[in-house]
Amino acid sequence: MVVHNPNNWHWVDKNCLPWSKNYFDNEIIDTKVENEIITVTLTGVDSVTGDCDVTQRKGKVLCIYDMKVTFSVSGQKDGDDFTAKITIPEFVHDQEEDEYVFEIDAESNKVEIRKHFVPVLKVKLMKFQNDLIKAHEKDVQHQTD
Repeated sequence: MVVHNPNNWHWVDKNCLPWSKNYFDNEIIDTKVENEIITVTLTGVDSVTGDCDVTQRKGKVLCIYDMKVTFSVSGQKDGDDFTAKITIPEFVHDQEEDEYVFEIDAESNKVEIRKHFVPVLKVKLMKFQNDLIKAHEKDVQHQTD
């Protein structure tokens, strides 16, 4: 993308929602927790909806996103296999780590999934914002010498 934007003053933005789905496919799928209590593996990214943009204004690159993300997980506990869905109804750019809400749709093992798997998933999700900006900042800023 070629941008004519002297001193990076004007507002420029890029829709990154398709990139986000690919990011989750590449960085989040196969996230796994295995311990003496439970084994849980994230097996799929079911949906990524909402808005995700990298934007630049007055020389500053920012990202703005507000997405709903749903993942599939599978696992095993006490020799029994299970599946579940984990939905983050509001995955938002200005949330703190402790503000994320994880809705777990499972017939069993919700408590164990929340206790053992969600913290590992949260660590990976916290990298999203920096990776998003790094991947797209060159597309919204005019290089000045």
